[in-house]
Amino acid sequence: MSVIIGLTGGIAMGKSTISNFLKKKGIKVVDADQIAHAVLNFSNVVSDIADTFGKSFLNPDGTVDRKRLGKIVFSDPDKLKRLNAIVQPQIKAEISKKIVTLSSEKMVILDAPVLFEQGYEKSVDYVMVVATDEKTQISRLMQRDNLSKSDAKKRIEAQIPIEEKMKKATVVIDTSGTIEATQQQVVKWLVNKKLLQNPGEFGEVK
Repeated sequence: MSVIIGLTGGIAMGKSTISNFLKKKGIKVVDADQIAHAVLNFSNVVSDIADTFGKSFLNPDGTVDRKRLGKIVFSDPDKLKRLNAIVQPQIKAEISKKIVTLSSEKMVILDAPVLFEQGYEKSVDYVMVVATDEKTQISRLMQRDNLSKSDAKKRIEAQIPIEEKMKKATVVIDTSGTIEATQQQVVKWLVNKKLLQNPGEFGEVK
């Protein structure tokens, strides 16, 4: 059986940087966001979203208008709850299937922004939380998703506060420094947990 590491943190705090680094080093990553995007194309999910929120949240080609839907659910906790009730059971099922197919791997990363919100931490062996300061987080999110400061804050507030996630973490990775410094923290922890034999097993960290 694989060792499952849940990778999470606040939105735009550098989780993808770590996920991509590990992927490039040959570690298998189950990306919950990618699965969530795929699930939004499932016919039963599209139908449930149209029934719950209205057909105006579908594009002319019948797919879900993610941007429009995201704008309303991140502004309204009740609507977010209703959306999660539709998509999360499907996402969980797809994640479980993917992890089973990777059971022969030494370790597998479950990259999940809503790891705690959806209870995924119960099915992983370790939890790695990435964190940075709020000012940096807001700035990164505004730039990454082309959001106003107000919309960026709404998305951040829709998640569990990073301080709470840090308390539940096996390890916290500080992403406020350079990418190299972030990567070195990850490698050091993996070596300490004997998931890597030595820092050189990944080759040069950069």
